[in-house]
Amino acid sequence: MKILILNWRSITDPLKGGAEVVTFEHAKRWVRDHKAEVTWLCAKYDKNKDTEEIEGIKFEYLGQELKRDSVLNLMISFPIFFYLIYKTYKQKYQNKIDVVIDQIHGIPFLTPLYVKEKVVLYIHEVAGSIWDKMFPFPINKIGIFMEKLFLKSYLGTKIITVSESTKDDLIKLGNFKDVVIVNNGVNTKVIESPTQKFENFTLLFLNRMVKMKGPERAIEIFSHIKKIIPNSKLIMIGRGEESYISSLKKKIQDLQIDEDVKIIGFVTEEEKLLNLQKSNLLINTSYKEGWGLVNIEANTQGTPAVAFDVEGCRDSILNGVNGYISKNEEDFINNILKIKQNDLAKSSLEFSKHFNWDVKAEEFYQQLL
Repeated sequence: MKILILNWRSITDPLKGGAEVVTFEHAKRWVRDHKAEVTWLCAKYDKNKDTEEIEGIKFEYLGQELKRDSVLNLMISFPIFFYLIYKTYKQKYQNKIDVVIDQIHGIPFLTPLYVKEKVVLYIHEVAGSIWDKMFPFPINKIGIFMEKLFLKSYLGTKIITVSESTKDDLIKLGNFKDVVIVNNGVNTKVIESPTQKFENFTLLFLNRMVKMKGPERAIEIFSHIKKIIPNSKLIMIGRGEESYISSLKKKIQDLQIDEDVKIIGFVTEEEKLLNLQKSNLLINTSYKEGWGLVNIEANTQGTPAVAFDVEGCRDSILNGVNGYISKNEEDFINNILKIKQNDLAKSSLEFSKHFNWDVKAEEFYQQLL
């Protein structure tokens, strides 16, 4: 089978997110297990790199780096990129492939309007109010309107999503009937038993440093925990724009907790796993997730997760088993204290064993046939 994936970013793009990681995990197994020919069209992030092959997947880079650093950049670079996707498909791939996977991040590629082959829409989450968190006015309002409008072009198209929450959002937006749920797998190896934690009670924020992931909320919640547990610590791991990280550091200083909060930025996989193992819990303060892969990754290392009651997180956390779902900030703080009193390390490990990538990739592949 010849598969064409349309995505904003590559798996090697520094600004990649969980959706790219998940798509890559599926695609590399299609190559390995079914000898599929997979091409991934995405935006260029390195001016010296036009193509590369990773795990048998051919990445083809178009246009220029996609950033959210200015309204002008948003208004120019994103439309150009979408046009290049259309042009590249027409010139190089039309009538030469079997299926196109249109991966949505807010604004879709509108493939049902011009693709001749089978189209599968792959969506982790309906952005909705996230536009307000991520983009300035008027981009946010335009984005909300355009997302609703453009999704209507997929009526009658097979849709694959990762959670019941996203399926429900799609049903609310339109009369989408052919929606299949394929949960994400976890590539992280499940440890045999919980390991020794840090000496001080430690919370871990592990996500991209962007507004929609709620790092400000994580800092505010920790400032309250610090008053209850004086020797507690917060570790924050994740990439982000330098200007935004600087604003987070200022917030930490204003709250007078800078000696107890460590912003690390990017870390290696080994460092990430070590921090997951040794932290007492993961705090997921995101305003919305497609499924909440990071919650399960934490579980594989014997670490429960606490999150807000939002799409995705409510699908990947079972109260009292691998963490807790919180109704509000006060409830979030109380749930952190529950975990301090009642260890969920062993039950978190057991829960994480249900998510096998090989099984999930095969489920996805069968939907492409």
